[in-house]
Order: sequence, then C-alpha cells, then structure tokens
Amino acid sequence: MPLKKLKIGVSACLLGMRFRYDGKCKLDQRVVDMLLDKVDFIPVCPEVECGLPIPRPKMHLEHSSGGTRLKVTEDGRDLTLTMEQWAEGKLDQIERRDFAAFLCKSKSPSCALKSAALLDSRGQLIRHDAAGIFVKLLKRRFPKMLIAEETELEDFVKHLNLDIFTGEKQ
Repeated sequence: MPLKKLKIGVSACLLGMRFRYDGKCKLDQRVVDMLLDKVDFIPVCPEVECGLPIPRPKMHLEHSSGGTRLKVTEDGRDLTLTMEQWAEGKLDQIERRDFAAFLCKSKSPSCALKSAALLDSRGQLIRHDAAGIFVKLLKRRFPKMLIAEETELEDFVKHLNLDIFTGEKQ
C-alpha cells in the first residue's frame, strides 16, 4: 500500500508558476529538490486566484485606522475586501483538503509570514516584518498549522518530520 503524502500548500511562484505581479518566475529549486518526492504540493496564489491579472500593478500593505490594507501602489486602490472575500472560500477548501502545512513567499503583501513591508499612508516604511493579508487569515483560521516562508525551508522540513513519515504525521 503506497504511503499517503502530506498535502502542503505552497505559494505558486515558488514552484515556478509565473504568477508574480511582473509575470516573472521565482522558482525556488530548493523547495522542489527538498520536498518533491515527499509531499503533495498544492500551489496557491491568492492574488491570481482572487481575480487579479498577470501582469498586475505592484501592491503593498498599508497601515490604517481600519487595520492593515492591501493597496495598489500606483493608484491607491484598496484590494483588501477582494482578497478577504476570496480567502473565506479558499480557507474552507484548505480545511476540506486537510493541508498539513503551508510554505509562503517571503516579502509578498499577500503571502509573507513575517517579512512584508508595512507602509504608512504617505508610503513611508513603518516596519518590514508584517504578515501578508492571506497568510494572516490562514494563521487565524489554522493556528496550529505549520506555516513558514521559503527563507526558513530547512527548519520547515525538519518540523514536518518527513524522514520518518509513514502515513501519519509523527
């Protein structure tokens, strides 16, 4: 009987999908090399899946009295509600598909775990350790899920206990 692999959500750009705002590839070969034979990758791109085009204008996180907002840098459009509405259904899907963990793209305004820039309303940097809009919702919904950025890949793999995986997570 074949072993059941863990289902791992992965920011689609890390798997080489050209979903980034500029349409370029951000393949992280280490992710593929370390995990390909051990897990089932489930690519996720919040920006594309919520209906944004490729290419698309750059976005950023902005602090406001109403909380962190996802804004289009060039014209200030607020896409927070679009992302949040899409995320509700996606989080339900993640629950149904029983994701074991999620590997996020660092610095992304939708996917970063702790490395996105947070700006004030004048475009000035407040800090650079913010969570992206989607990942913040993912963490809230699944507080026990292992979530990491690709910059923490080695620790992520260690926490998954993949070397001793035998059908049930150890």
